Amino acid sequence: MDHLPAAAIVAAALLLLAVVPASTQDATLPGADPASALELPDDLNPEAGNLPLLPEAPAAGPRYDDDGFPEDDRGLLLVEPDPAGYAVRLRGVSFPFLLYGQFVNRQRDAVFMARDGLVQDVLPDGTFHDIPRGYGALKTNTAYISVLEGIVIPHVSDNQKAYTEFPLRDLYVGASLGFGGLQAEARYVERERGFAFARAGLNFLGGADIAAFAPLTYTWLSVDLGGGASFPGLLENLLGPNHWSIGGDLHIGLGDADGDPGTPAFTWMPGAFFELEKRDLFGWADGWAGFGPQGDYREDPRPQNHHVRALNARVGVFLDLQNGADSGWIKVDVSLGFRYNVAGPRIPEHPFKETRVVYVSEEYRRQILRQRELREQRMKESTKDSGAGP
Repeated sequence: MDHLPAAAIVAAALLLLAVVPASTQDATLPGADPASALELPDDLNPEAGNLPLLPEAPAAGPRYDDDGFPEDDRGLLLVEPDPAGYAVRLRGVSFPFLLYGQFVNRQRDAVFMARDGLVQDVLPDGTFHDIPRGYGALKTNTAYISVLEGIVIPHVSDNQKAYTEFPLRDLYVGASLGFGGLQAEARYVERERGFAFARAGLNFLGGADIAAFAPLTYTWLSVDLGGGASFPGLLENLLGPNHWSIGGDLHIGLGDADGDPGTPAFTWMPGAFFELEKRDLFGWADGWAGFGPQGDYREDPRPQNHHVRALNARVGVFLDLQNGADSGWIKVDVSLGFRYNVAGPRIPEHPFKETRVVYVSEEYRRQILRQRELREQRMKESTKDSGAGP
């Protein structure tokens, strides 16, 4: 049976000493430290109406853990209604034990991002949970801690795995250098499948007397607008891990660079392109998380592939419908570039770890109230003793 670390059990035991609904709490006890959330919590109301988790017993009967607690097939404690509340029947003991309290501990286990293909996470029973390409998943572990009357060691359920999926959406910025000049790029990518982009920059060929590169020689500025589809892995045996994409591009030229009234100062060419992308070369992924270092994993849940740094090579073919009769109908553009996703996928908000109250019996509630009275009395006596003279 999976168990929580000892620290989690200790935390639950501390909570046992503090549980009482807000309606019966006195936040003004003498000597109370308002910063102590465990000692005097303001809100620890049981979840789901003060009802314990009630799994169904297997048809073949319960299984027992090494301590004799009855469990279902998922490792959850089997609890049954009782005139005094809820009870548990331990192995070899005919009279049931009263369930005093039940708590739930939830903790983030991992964050996956399936950028390159299907990700399969192994479950405790040996099966897999599939995360499809283009999606991420927030994985959490949940364990239920149950305290029984007269039993010192609580029951800790097997870890229950849960996955919250979310789409991968990235905004990239970058730059490329090619026949169209030096261009800055912004690109939006949806689920590692579809994308749209805009590129703009200075055309180095503007004004050059090279007929083969017309109409790029006509204008000073170059703008490309387009989109396409991306795919993982092309000839990986030869090229190694990579991503590739195909799409359409509208190239626009602006500004009269050649000063020739016989050539347009505004040009346009529709085209198509093929692009090959290599990600996180040179160990970039190991030491570069966003624009700063990776934070502590408890506060910063981003996995290593949350940010992507990529080199790309692109070949474009354009049809010059505007000037083809004078300069040729087909134009080719080749460029090299770098891009980086400044805004990576949005991971669902969540606490790294939390422990909540699920159920507290009336018998145990009375004990807690009595313990609080005794504590208040000791605090008053301590205050009185500390103020007494020699």
